[in-house]
Amino acid sequence: MSEDHPLDGKYRISTTTSYQGPLEKRSDGETEIVNSQTQRVDDANCKWTSTFTVLNDNEVKMTSVADPSEAAVDFLLTAPDGSPTRETVTYEATLKYARKGDDIQLSGQIEYGSDVVFLTMRTLRD
Repeated sequence: MSEDHPLDGKYRISTTTSYQGPLEKRSDGETEIVNSQTQRVDDANCKWTSTFTVLNDNEVKMTSVADPSEAAVDFLLTAPDGSPTRETVTYEATLKYARKGDDIQLSGQIEYGSDVVFLTMRTLRD
């Protein structure tokens, strides 16, 4: 972990959603932040590219671009208007940033359309 990129490390991602529609959400998984950026493929084979910017001692801005073009055939994202889509979708959120020693937790809500995703990222131990 470097001073220039204090969020760098491996994380476990877990989500819950307010979405009540027919699409199964499978966004959980693991990722590694390097130079305040991450690329990962989730459990549905959807590609996520995210950037993280520390705003202050308690907040981090996250911008995530989800590309479902290679995802499972039964997987779709939800567009801002609530409709299912296989198009690329960009999500932005300000996450709470908590640190204790080398342990980091990022948590918050991603709001789009009428849905809310509750996101938690916690550092993994080697």
